[in-house]
Amino acid sequence: MHYSTADAAFWSVLVLVLWILVVGVAAVAAVRMIRQPPRRPPALPSPLDILERRYAAGEITREDFDEARARLREHELDV
Repeated sequence: MHYSTADAAFWSVLVLVLWILVVGVAAVAAVRMIRQPPRRPPALPSPLDILERRYAAGEITREDFDEARARLREHELDV
Protein backbone atom coordinates (compact mmCIF):
# COMPACT_ATOMS: atom_id res chain seq x y z
CA MET A 1 0.00 0.00 0.00
CA HIS A 2 1.34 3.41 -0.93
CA TYR A 3 0.72 6.54 1.08
CA SER A 4 0.51 9.85 -0.65
CA THR A 5 1.71 13.22 0.57
CA ALA A 6 -1.92 14.23 1.13
CA ASP A 7 -2.41 11.32 3.55
CA ALA A 8 0.69 12.30 5.49
CA ALA A 9 -0.44 15.93 5.64
CA PHE A 10 -3.92 14.88 6.83
CA TRP A 11 -2.53 12.75 9.68
CA SER A 12 -0.03 15.43 10.65
CA VAL A 13 -2.77 18.05 10.91
CA LEU A 14 -5.05 15.64 12.80
CA VAL A 15 -2.35 14.84 15.37
CA LEU A 16 -1.59 18.56 15.76
CA VAL A 17 -5.28 19.37 16.33
CA LEU A 18 -5.59 16.58 18.91
CA TRP A 19 -2.54 17.86 20.80
CA ILE A 20 -3.95 21.38 20.77
CA LEU A 21 -7.22 20.03 22.21
CA VAL A 22 -5.42 18.09 24.94
CA VAL A 23 -3.29 21.09 25.94
CA GLY A 24 -6.34 23.39 25.82
CA VAL A 25 -8.42 21.14 28.05
CA ALA A 26 -5.53 20.84 30.51
CA ALA A 27 -5.12 24.63 30.56
CA VAL A 28 -8.83 25.21 31.18
CA ALA A 29 -8.82 22.65 34.01
CA ALA A 30 -5.75 24.26 35.58
CA VAL A 31 -7.27 27.75 35.43
CA ARG A 32 -10.50 26.50 37.05
CA MET A 33 -8.57 24.80 39.83
CA ILE A 34 -6.49 27.92 40.49
CA ARG A 35 -9.43 30.34 40.47
CA GLN A 36 -11.68 28.15 42.65
CA PRO A 37 -11.47 29.26 46.28
CA PRO A 38 -10.14 26.62 48.62
CA ARG A 39 -12.74 24.67 50.53
CA ARG A 40 -12.49 25.19 54.24
CA PRO A 41 -13.91 22.83 56.78
CA PRO A 42 -16.91 24.21 58.64
CA ALA A 43 -16.05 26.09 61.80
CA LEU A 44 -16.56 24.16 64.99
CA PRO A 45 -18.93 25.68 67.53
CA SER A 46 -17.32 27.26 70.57
CA PRO A 47 -17.76 25.66 73.99
CA LEU A 48 -20.08 28.52 74.96
CA ASP A 49 -22.22 27.88 71.86
CA ILE A 50 -22.53 24.22 72.82
CA LEU A 51 -23.41 25.15 76.38
CA GLU A 52 -26.08 27.61 75.21
CA ARG A 53 -27.60 25.01 72.89
CA ARG A 54 -27.74 22.43 75.67
CA TYR A 55 -29.44 24.95 77.97
CA ALA A 56 -31.90 25.97 75.25
CA ALA A 57 -32.72 22.30 74.58
CA GLY A 58 -33.43 21.75 78.28
CA GLU A 59 -30.57 19.29 78.76
CA ILE A 60 -29.10 21.29 81.67
CA THR A 61 -30.59 23.51 84.37
CA ARG A 62 -30.01 27.21 84.84
CA GLU A 63 -27.66 26.52 87.75
CA ASP A 64 -25.60 24.08 85.68
CA PHE A 65 -25.49 26.60 82.84
CA ASP A 66 -24.31 29.45 85.10
CA GLU A 67 -21.68 27.25 86.75
CA ALA A 68 -20.32 25.97 83.44
CA ARG A 69 -20.30 29.45 81.93
CA ALA A 70 -18.37 30.76 84.93
CA ARG A 71 -15.80 27.96 84.51
CA LEU A 72 -15.46 28.79 80.81
CA ARG A 73 -14.86 32.45 81.61
CA GLU A 74 -12.22 31.53 84.20
CA HIS A 75 -10.50 29.38 81.61
CA GLU A 76 -10.53 32.25 79.09
CA LEU A 77 -8.78 34.50 81.63
CA ASP A 78 -6.10 31.84 82.28
CA VAL A 79 -5.10 31.65 78.63
